[in-house]
This record gives sequence, C-alpha cells and structure tokens, in this order.
Amino acid sequence: MKAIGQIFAKWNEGRLKSFLIDITKDIFAYKIPGTDRELLDDIKDEAKAKGTGKWTSQASMDLEVPIATIDTAVEQRDLSKYKKLREQASDLYSTQAHGIDAVKEEFIDALEQAFFASMVITYAQGMHMLYKSSIAYGYNLNLAAIAQIWRGGCIIRSEFLTDITNAYEKNPELEHLLLDENVKQQIIAALPGTRTVVTAAIQSGIAAPAYTSAISYFDAFRTKRLPSNLIQAQRDYFGAHTYELIGKEGVFHTEWVSKEDVNLV
Repeated sequence: MKAIGQIFAKWNEGRLKSFLIDITKDIFAYKIPGTDRELLDDIKDEAKAKGTGKWTSQASMDLEVPIATIDTAVEQRDLSKYKKLREQASDLYSTQAHGIDAVKEEFIDALEQAFFASMVITYAQGMHMLYKSSIAYGYNLNLAAIAQIWRGGCIIRSEFLTDITNAYEKNPELEHLLLDENVKQQIIAALPGTRTVVTAAIQSGIAAPAYTSAISYFDAFRTKRLPSNLIQAQRDYFGAHTYELIGKEGVFHTEWVSKEDVNLV
C-alpha cells in the first residue's frame, strides 16, 4: 500500500497532477490511529453516488453523444453494490484470475501512460458533450473558459486542463478535443503503454473497465469506416427501418429474402 501511494505521489509531480491523484496518495498513506494498518483495507467496497454521473449519462443519451468511459465509471459503481453476488461469483470463478507477469518498473511506466491516455480521452468525451449541448440547447458555451474554471478548483481539476484551455482558445470551434494537434501528439505517445496495460489486464483476468473503455472508444473514433453498416442492414431486414448508401442520396429498403424463401423456412 505504501508503495502504491508513493507512485501516486510521483505521478502528482508530473503531467497527471490533479486533485484526485493528490488525495489518493494521502488515502494510500493513511493508517488507522494507533495501528500499522491502512484504513483503506477496512472500507467496504460498495461505492455510493449522489447522481451526478447518472445524470451525465442520461443527458448524453438524449444528445446521442457517446461518453463511454464516463458511462463505464457509473456502471462500475452500480456493479460494486452487488457485493453478495460478486462474492458468489468469486467462489465460482476464483481460478480465472492471476497476477500480471511483467517487469515492475516498465509496467508502472505503462500504467502512467494508460492513466494519462484514459484521462485525456475521458476529458475529450466530456468536452464533446458540452460542445453538442451548446448547439442543441443554445448555451453558447465558451469551452476554453470552462476549462479555466475547472482548473481554478473543482474535483476534476488537473494539470491537463491547461492543454484543454489552449486547444479551445486556439480554435473555439473545435468540435472534439482529440482533433487538436497537441492532444494528438500526447495521445500517440501514450498509446503503447495503454495497449500494454489493457492487454495484460485482460489476459490476467483483472478488470480494467475504464482503460478498456477508453482505448476502445479511441479506436472506434479514429476508424474511418465502422461495421455499423451491418447494424443498418439488420435493422432494415427485421424492421424495414431503411438505410443510406455511400455516394447516393436518399434512403433505401431491401427485401432481403423472397417471399418464397420465407415460406420455406
């Protein structure tokens, strides 16, 4: 526990410097008065919530803006509440998880990259939601000013908010933070460690939902053509919901099987 706290303390001196990293290093270091036992080990692993995350996820659904990593954080709090079910599942599947086989120092460096990339991607999701909200509801939001306000003091304040402020000051019409050149360079540099951590976690049976969600969002976001065309074909097949074609105006519907074929089934 002490070693983990020291890692967080080191991270708080670099690009990960933030309110949450700062308080987390203190949490790992705190011991029950009069004992040599960390209090964290005695705290029940059922996370509560006031509803802010849930409202954010609900609002994003209304706007049709994907905020996958934020949604994952909300879902994991909910999952944590089912402790009895998790204990039963642990008894059934306890042999499925094992430790990560890696060089400690190298893996800690990879973890820093994964943390950074996931943080940036999560910020990007949130800023994209604000951008779309501003259009949908006529808020006329100044995203650079919002990042500055957060930087001044709130639970999500961090060193990286300076980069966000700079990105939107340079381009107030920036639709998505991941399209900023400076952010792009930082993400590219952090991707190798991110993939290393996510791969190791999956292979070891260790849950890393936020990291996994963040890198999956990124990989989908940077993909020029997704397999969502199959979804549209399926929707048209079972519900005649129609589809659009590349390079051709209008909406289309296909009778995917003939009536004779249907009667034969």
